[in-house]
Amino acid sequence: MYNSNYPNYPINSIYRNTSTSVPTYNNETPAVPLILETEEELDFREKMGRKLGLASLIYAIFSTFCLYKNLTGVTMPFFGIATLIYMIYGFKQYDVKMKKTSWFYGTVLLALTISNFLTGNITILFFNNIGIVLMLFVFLLHNVYDDSRWNFSKTTLAICESLFCSISSMDDFSKDMHVLNQRRSISSDNEKKRTIKYVLIGILIAIPLVIILLSLLSAADLVFSNLADQIFKAVFSNDLFDIENIIGITITFTIIFFSAYCIMRFFSKKSIKEEVTEKRNMEPVIAITVLSIVSVIYLLFSVIQIVYLFMGNGVVPGGYTYSQYAREGFFQLLAVSIINFFMVLFINNHFKENLVLKILMTVISLCTYIMIASSYFRIKLYIDACLLTNLRIWVLWGLTVLSLLFAAVIISIYKHNFPLFKYSIIVVSLLYVLIGFIRPDYIIADYNLKYMNTIESSVAVQDYDYLTRLSTDAAPIIAKHNEEWADEYFKNCKSFYKNRSWRQFNTSAYTAQVLSNAK
Repeated sequence: MYNSNYPNYPINSIYRNTSTSVPTYNNETPAVPLILETEEELDFREKMGRKLGLASLIYAIFSTFCLYKNLTGVTMPFFGIATLIYMIYGFKQYDVKMKKTSWFYGTVLLALTISNFLTGNITILFFNNIGIVLMLFVFLLHNVYDDSRWNFSKTTLAICESLFCSISSMDDFSKDMHVLNQRRSISSDNEKKRTIKYVLIGILIAIPLVIILLSLLSAADLVFSNLADQIFKAVFSNDLFDIENIIGITITFTIIFFSAYCIMRFFSKKSIKEEVTEKRNMEPVIAITVLSIVSVIYLLFSVIQIVYLFMGNGVVPGGYTYSQYAREGFFQLLAVSIINFFMVLFINNHFKENLVLKILMTVISLCTYIMIASSYFRIKLYIDACLLTNLRIWVLWGLTVLSLLFAAVIISIYKHNFPLFKYSIIVVSLLYVLIGFIRPDYIIADYNLKYMNTIESSVAVQDYDYLTRLSTDAAPIIAKHNEEWADEYFKNCKSFYKNRSWRQFNTSAYTAQVLSNAK
């Protein structure tokens, strides 16, 4: 069968634009010729539309069930498993083999979904969900591309490109479905159509018959009647069938379906360039000048930290006690350490290799270690005086991560092909999963209540107020206390654990609810 507009081409052909212009007359807009796709390309489109389309449909249905109004429930780990299965299935459709190291990224993704099910900490839940998306793209990039020579900036740009450019695969979705539908219409016969028609007729006949039989059987047996009534209420009286939820479920399903198909279809084209362009072409004198000035400042600051803070032999500024002086500045030092990390990373990737420049970057990195130590020392003293908070735990976590990352940065200064991004992903992933599973709010409540009597009374009053605003993770510790502030805590937690269905079951919420009822 042939298309009348293009008599020499099959009806199921797909045409693509080319950049070659065609000569025109009378200053008309140049025509863009259409090139017929090969039979192999059409076969691949049919394969994607049929197999990836069906897999995306099943994945979207299951993921909507897991995720709709439920990013903290027991279904999150099952969503993680389904996501990995879906991606691995997609790899098979375009003959991509799983790499052994990919299982690390897959394991981290699953660990994050499990963490969502175990915690009630909003901050951890937020970063868990960001981490799940990040691990998903890192998993895909590592399997589809040869990223063995990719540096930090190349991998970051590849993640951004795949994240934002996947939407372009909506055009492929349209063409894939077009080819699939046309080939199905050619190959399908009347027998298949008749079978579908007869099935529909059978369903229409069965509906009134089932209603009559259920009515009669319910009248004949009370137990069966009660069971049928419960099933009916569970299915048709559920809040999920409200118009608001129907719209919400439809939107969720649509977003998941098209996102899944477009992302996997984008990776099937391997449109990201694998080669790494050498960008170390900037004049090193510029960086040497900047780092020389910065190094002098950092060395002076480092000496002050060693003399005044670590050794305690200096004279603190007027109006300050030693503890007041020591407890200031940890946030600023953390910010400077982060700036140093990206500054050294940028210079190392964009400036020509130079021995003096390497020495200066090493000096900056070593001074950063002194800043990290100073920040850690200061916040430790601050915790001793004012106890723990979530922010202070995150600062300690950030300092630990930075100290490990800078070790890799120093190595990359002298060994440019060091896999800094992979190292960073591994370090950050492991330490983040760790903080997600140790439940910071539990640690805060336990530590603060142990040392509450060692701080000033005004601070203690504020800290009791802070404890009432912790997540449900702190419930096992706070439940041991019968004071008014403990009752206020469980009152504040009620919005998180009340009215949860089995699909939304969360261990932290369930524990808080049980302990609240027991008080």
